[in-house]
Amino acid sequence: MASLVALSTFGMACESLPADRSAVISSVNQSRAEQGLAPLKENVQLDMKADDWAKHLRDVCDLSHSRLADDAPDEWTKLGENVGYGGTIAIVHDAYLNSPGHRANIMDPGFTQMGAAAVWGDCDGQHRVFTVQEFMKTS
Repeated sequence: MASLVALSTFGMACESLPADRSAVISSVNQSRAEQGLAPLKENVQLDMKADDWAKHLRDVCDLSHSRLADDAPDEWTKLGENVGYGGTIAIVHDAYLNSPGHRANIMDPGFTQMGAAAVWGDCDGQHRVFTVQEFMKTS
């Protein structure tokens, strides 16, 4: 089971492990490829934003959205964000794809870049991963 929140429209060292961050981004790009969409290019500044927010969500054991423009690259023209948690990265990604708002962010052909985070923690007696996906379009 996964819990999710979708929204369309720098921090310290990243806590997400490179392999976990890569798994989130690869899952998004694989899903996009299956629909004939171009892959999203990883943006390190968005990775840092995502990581900071995922740590916050883990620490408060809840889901909410960041202020999209906070810490986003200056060149953005459109931003989107998916936040969720679950037992594994794959479970959260499947939940995103089964949610119309989250799926719309993942499949939006206007987005060209993304950042991601996957931060593990214990909340309410359960070990879970909080994932954050930051999407961006530039002019």
